[in-house]
Amino acid sequence: VFMYQNVNVEDYIDNKFTKWLQEQTGVTFDIYTVPEKDVIQKINLMLASNTDLPDVFNCSLGITNDMIADMANQGVFIPMDDMIEEYGHWYKEVLEKEPLLNDIMKLPDGKQYSMPKIVKSIPNATAARAWINQNWLDALNLETPTTTDELADVLRAFKTQDPNGNGQADEVPYIGASMTGWHSNPDEFIMNSFIQYNRDMPFFIDDDGKMQASFDKDAYRDGLIYMNMLCSEGLLDPATFTQDETQLKQIFANEDAALIGLVPGGGTFQYDSMDGERVKEYVALSPVEGPDGVQLSWHNPFNDYDVRSWIITSACENPEVAFRVADFMYSRESSMRNRLGEPEVDYLIPENGEEAVDGEPATYQPVLLWGSIQKSHWNEVGPTYNDFDNNCVKEDNPYELQQYLWNATRDYYTPYIPDSKNCYNQLTFYTFDDARKLADIWSTLKDYQRESVAKFVTGVIDPNNDKDWEQYLGELENIGYLEYLEIMQNRYDS
Repeated sequence: VFMYQNVNVEDYIDNKFTKWLQEQTGVTFDIYTVPEKDVIQKINLMLASNTDLPDVFNCSLGITNDMIADMANQGVFIPMDDMIEEYGHWYKEVLEKEPLLNDIMKLPDGKQYSMPKIVKSIPNATAARAWINQNWLDALNLETPTTTDELADVLRAFKTQDPNGNGQADEVPYIGASMTGWHSNPDEFIMNSFIQYNRDMPFFIDDDGKMQASFDKDAYRDGLIYMNMLCSEGLLDPATFTQDETQLKQIFANEDAALIGLVPGGGTFQYDSMDGERVKEYVALSPVEGPDGVQLSWHNPFNDYDVRSWIITSACENPEVAFRVADFMYSRESSMRNRLGEPEVDYLIPENGEEAVDGEPATYQPVLLWGSIQKSHWNEVGPTYNDFDNNCVKEDNPYELQQYLWNATRDYYTPYIPDSKNCYNQLTFYTFDDARKLADIWSTLKDYQRESVAKFVTGVIDPNNDKDWEQYLGELENIGYLEYLEIMQNRYDS
């Protein structure tokens, strides 16, 4: 089994989960690891030379959908459909719960060449949140903004009325970090008040089943004009587009006084410790309603699925055994051990009807903290079915991370998620030729679209100027975004 060396796993051989899997299956694991920084190069060399292939790649990092299509076409990766039918047990149970897998796991030839990792997490699927300083709202007797106009007024008050009370004009009304970070860019939160928008894959499916780009629409331009207005008034800091999350963290955690009024991100824990006092100043801000009534949460219903977790190669002498191991890993006990470690040691099983974070009866209470360096599990790498992520024992502390994110998502974002049928599935498998075309176009299109956001918002290009807008649209066409849409449409229709 080929895996990359996860920084939180001290040892894969001397590992409780590995030993338990071997005891349960009678299969011995010879685990070959490489450092994370080297994994892409190593996999590329192995596949290019077609030598020293492992029985199994348990490593979605470094393997892309187009690589799977290419290797499947060459017979290097083998189909699993017959094995699923003949030997599948736990995976068939998963398919009954997750019928979407019947579509998203298959290549255009109708066959399945990999096994998925599934982590059901509503907070992760609705992760582009924003956090507003409640202390500042209270200090200025302001109501929580519910529209883009109200948000602009609140940001103006943050800028001019000294809400942190230190007598200095040092407040930064709105700032993010577009270079790195978990949804720490500012455009996803704002743009969803104008049009359905996902920065990582800015496409959606309209009600007529037509693939659409978000970034060529008049509503998208309106969003750029709004953010340009915020930036020109000093309400959105232009440093947002050049700084990374580490730099944003330094501003957020300023010791003397809070400096930020509104910050985007999956959670405030990205910027300061959840045990500290600073994060307690901030509360989640629901999507605000735009001028045309649009009020959407960022939503990726396919975020729960990693479609490239277990791939059996032509070098495997006993592929049925490799498949049955993967099948067993979807069992509840295996999935919990892969995430949590040894029961009654690394996690406890509640026996007194305790309530969970999600309001259901709790099924576990962690002892070994997630993110620890350990030899108890694989850090949830590989085939798994985690439908218990938010089912741990609820704590009284509202700033316990899982409870914090669950409450924020449930109360502030779930009411505004778009219909899943309108969300483009970026996990879709294509033929190798189509996948390469998409990759070639996207490498240029992504950079141009994101650079254009920064230029329009900061005023390098004027979003109000028709000529500048038309020039931008023309460059999108030159890059090939219409061909990109056409390829996606054809695959979607099939």
